[in-house]
Amino acid sequence: MKIIYLTDIHDGLRGLKELFLRTSPDLYLLCGDLIYKAFFSVDRIIEFCTYQEELDVIAKQENFNLTVYDYATRAIRFPKRFSEDIINKSINYRNLFQQASKTMKEKYQLVENLVNQYANSPTLFLPGNYDLDLQYTALYDKDLHRKSSEIDGIKLTGYGGAPIATSGIPEKLAVKFHEYHKDGSFYSEPEDFLKEELPDIAVVHTPARGFLDKVPSFGNVGSDGIRRYVDECAPPLLVSGHVHEDQGIIKKNGTILLNSSNFGPVESIFGYQSGGFFAEILIENKSILSVGLYKLIDNKEIVHLIEVDCSEKDLKASYVNPDSTIDPDRFIQK
Repeated sequence: MKIIYLTDIHDGLRGLKELFLRTSPDLYLLCGDLIYKAFFSVDRIIEFCTYQEELDVIAKQENFNLTVYDYATRAIRFPKRFSEDIINKSINYRNLFQQASKTMKEKYQLVENLVNQYANSPTLFLPGNYDLDLQYTALYDKDLHRKSSEIDGIKLTGYGGAPIATSGIPEKLAVKFHEYHKDGSFYSEPEDFLKEELPDIAVVHTPARGFLDKVPSFGNVGSDGIRRYVDECAPPLLVSGHVHEDQGIIKKNGTILLNSSNFGPVESIFGYQSGGFFAEILIENKSILSVGLYKLIDNKEIVHLIEVDCSEKDLKASYVNPDSTIDPDRFIQK
């Protein structure tokens, strides 16, 4: 079985079309952040983020345990309890919220159209922290969040989202990542769900803590619950995304963990990341034989960068493109 896995597409629909046209796997697996911007206008993005962040601060200062949307709704419904400034901000925020939701749903429809027209293989999607919950979109029947799917005898189970608030995304409709510490106890829905399903391939947007989750100057940002699932259940393969800066592959206690890094371009605090990365995974009898790292360059050319032999106890590079911009010793992590 051949799987093409990519993550953090970030509105890179032209690149996605080219990938569909140039490849023929048994399955396409897209691991989150399909969308990057809720508006086409930069001014609208700034305006929406400003209202969202300001109202969030005000709600927390007033000890309201509500989403920004719910807080704005309360201010509009009970105007005598709130200042005129908060009411005006709430009205403007709700109007922009509706526009953002409409634009994002139109983008998911474009993705669905691309799949139907150009992908000749089954395609599964997982929402990331930049996404709406896909059950509200045209991709609902291809959504893997909190679901399992079996293809060619391989069971895939997904859990999307990330435990962070993402500015500029309509938070009321975003996928929820239910993991938290409270009153001295720890709860992780992704851990519980993955342990219940016991898939051959665990598909997550947020990585397991300590594996491919290191952000420069911030440290490890992965999920404690997903890490416990990996340690206790040792799935054959776990693919993740979210952390573009920690691209790589690891083999730990029989589990292969993979983060191919971002497919779509993105501006971050670390500068412009051109992306284009994706992986080709070969599986036989539920064993991972190899993982190839590829890059789509300028939406025109696919370059094979590294091939990793996964069949032995330790990972090793079986091919390295002499022009590869990725060092195999950095990609194959210990």
